[in-house]
Amino acid sequence: MGRLTGAIKHLLIINILFFVATALYGEQMYQWFSLWFPENENFDLWQILSHMFMHGGFMHILFNMYALWAFGSPLEQMWGKNKFLFFYFSAGIGAALIHTG
Repeated sequence: MGRLTGAIKHLLIINILFFVATALYGEQMYQWFSLWFPENENFDLWQILSHMFMHGGFMHILFNMYALWAFGSPLEQMWGKNKFLFFYFSAGIGAALIHTG
């Protein structure tokens, strides 16, 4: 753990903005941005990425953002921003593919 790196800071901001928007707009945010099965009428292609920023409650986002800071900052310092972001989004897309499969 250490200082807050650039990509981590931006990912934290994006996640928190999605969380606040979900608190304000509720069910509509879940319908638009959560990952739905491709045959569901709510499915849209952007959900493969947007599901990574959706959280189910305060404790969910709290622990996820703590883990992002605690593990992500050292990885970004070691690998650099581009390699870390590739890892981050590859993990999220991989999770979407496994979940959908």
